[in-house]
Amino acid sequence: MLSVGWAAIFIRWCDGIDPLLISFYRMAWATALLLPVSLIRAKKIFIGISRRDFLMMVFIGFILALHFGTWISSLFYTTVASSTVLVTTQPIFLVLFSMLFTSEKVRGTSILAILLALSGAIVIGLGDLRFTGDYIKGDLLAIAGAVCVAIYLFLGRQVRQRVANLAYVQIVYASSALFLLAGVLIFSDFSYDFPLRQHIWLLCLGLIPTVLGHTLYSWALKQMRAYLVGTSILGEPVGASFYAWLIFKEIPPETTIYGALLIFAGVVTLFYSERKNIA
Repeated sequence: MLSVGWAAIFIRWCDGIDPLLISFYRMAWATALLLPVSLIRAKKIFIGISRRDFLMMVFIGFILALHFGTWISSLFYTTVASSTVLVTTQPIFLVLFSMLFTSEKVRGTSILAILLALSGAIVIGLGDLRFTGDYIKGDLLAIAGAVCVAIYLFLGRQVRQRVANLAYVQIVYASSALFLLAGVLIFSDFSYDFPLRQHIWLLCLGLIPTVLGHTLYSWALKQMRAYLVGTSILGEPVGASFYAWLIFKEIPPETTIYGALLIFAGVVTLFYSERKNIA
């Protein structure tokens, strides 16, 4: 959560670059940064991966690319608050997936804890949350982004039981980067003509929120249920608000503080309720 919270800061410093292109560079840098370590450990981590798991990881990379594409696109049609609140509904979908497609039983206390954390996200975005007029398209795109990230975590939970984390993220990130590149070539224009400082921020975006943040989320998928990992992601906007306060001197409104407390209470309650299900 501490690592992923930096994503919004680095993206803000990349102002002027097409969002889809930012997503591509994020995943491309993550792939490149992990590659040397993956090559050194190739015989240990890649041997034994079945064709089915490999194709599943490529598909998960596609879902991750869809998540970036739909969520980032939603920001062009609706408010940041609406987009953020709607995309953070993904724990609800994860709980539904777990109940429908696995034998994992979800405790009533856990459901209440997830709803508590979700209420915190809603409180943060209440200031300009809108569901009418031209905003509907953006809201639907944000919900699509939530479904995609829920599928990404749910399927990742299944594959991570059999595949080493480093091999998993290397294949998923590389696949996602290729799909995003295709998206850039189809819907936008590819470019690398940016100031040096923006290349540095793109590198940092690949390193801190992705190689550190998302890779740790993937590691956690083997240790705990997907909806636990998904709920912890609700801390991302809280971290982003804190960093924006430190760096940009943006004082968060009271609703952000109250929402952060609700998210923190929900996440702590959830992990305490599910402590026996964490390996």
